[in-house]
Amino acid sequence: MGAVALACASIVLASCGGGDRKSYFTPSNIVSFGDENSAIAAVPSSDINLLDNTLPIPGASVGFKGLSYTAKAVRVDANFVCSSDPAATRVQTCEADNGQGASFVASGSPTYHVLIDNFNLVTKYEAGTVGATASQRTTTVDYACDVASTWVQIVAQAYGKGYTSQCAQDKRGGAVSYAALGAKTADVINQINANRGSLGSKTIVTIMVGQNDILEQYQLIKASSQSEAGATAVLQSRAADMAAAIKGVIGTGAKVMLALTPDLGQTPLATAAGDSTLLTNLVRAYNDRLYITGLGNVSGRELAGINPESLTKPGTRSTSYQYVTPLCDAAAVLRPDGTTPANDDEKLLYCTSQYYTSGTATSTAIWADAKRPAPLLHNLIGVTVFNRGREQF
Repeated sequence: MGAVALACASIVLASCGGGDRKSYFTPSNIVSFGDENSAIAAVPSSDINLLDNTLPIPGASVGFKGLSYTAKAVRVDANFVCSSDPAATRVQTCEADNGQGASFVASGSPTYHVLIDNFNLVTKYEAGTVGATASQRTTTVDYACDVASTWVQIVAQAYGKGYTSQCAQDKRGGAVSYAALGAKTADVINQINANRGSLGSKTIVTIMVGQNDILEQYQLIKASSQSEAGATAVLQSRAADMAAAIKGVIGTGAKVMLALTPDLGQTPLATAAGDSTLLTNLVRAYNDRLYITGLGNVSGRELAGINPESLTKPGTRSTSYQYVTPLCDAAAVLRPDGTTPANDDEKLLYCTSQYYTSGTATSTAIWADAKRPAPLLHNLIGVTVFNRGREQF
């Protein structure tokens, strides 16, 4: 069966290892390891200026959960004006606009509130008046973390699971992610080792790893601190370590869904720098050592994988997709508290449909920012690996 897993690496949107099935594997839990492409992020109250919904202001500072490192579609109820109750003890949103926006006079600076802990609703709240009437102006954004935007959410929801402890809005339960921003191979191996006790014969483990190792070596080459040959050797060594760790996961009885790193040579970053060939070579060095050499003898009943390269490679990719322009307009993104993101990671974390680049669309954009997948690519990866796992396991 090792050849089955290997053959599936180069096939996209096809199932392998199945045949006639009397029943399909049903996991009791899903555990995700990897980098930010699999992360469900939380922002502590110390890092964001959000308040609870207690009046009078200020109430307690609160954090924010359920964010992902890709673009996110949100629902916005913007600049609604309505009368307010001066005796209210809780911030309430305006359910409809009364048409008095031109006459509204704010009495102070806006504040930002997470209205209900179980929902990703953030409201910009301004107290004021319309004539002599106590009024308020609110803009509410529903971040809807239960709507799948990443490949791991797509896989989990296809199995009826959700990352409830990290997104209370998703009530399905049964899934948890230990993936983290910036994680490289050694970090992902540590994630696995720290949580091995939660794995068993009824577990599906999802893993995407390699992106940050590859980008690290790429930056060293650009800084003339590393040769391409040296970077290739480093990446192949790390990929061999990762393959051994994945075999250890399989040794617990768990089934593994492995998404290889997308071809970073086709990102806006590579295109702008003229480094498409270099980055593609580095991605292949890691991916091939991990999957073909390291895991080629693993049964397709234990491992389902996808190599997304054919989704982005010229000659095999869809001509209807957009590969050059990121979906997110990094210069426009604001944090939920109205402040400016500190870096590119925050710009992606807080990128919503309010901040999409003009002329782009979620139905065609492959990259969310200069180097990380947009929801479309996440969807293609998630649907493919789920279908493959369903047939193989």
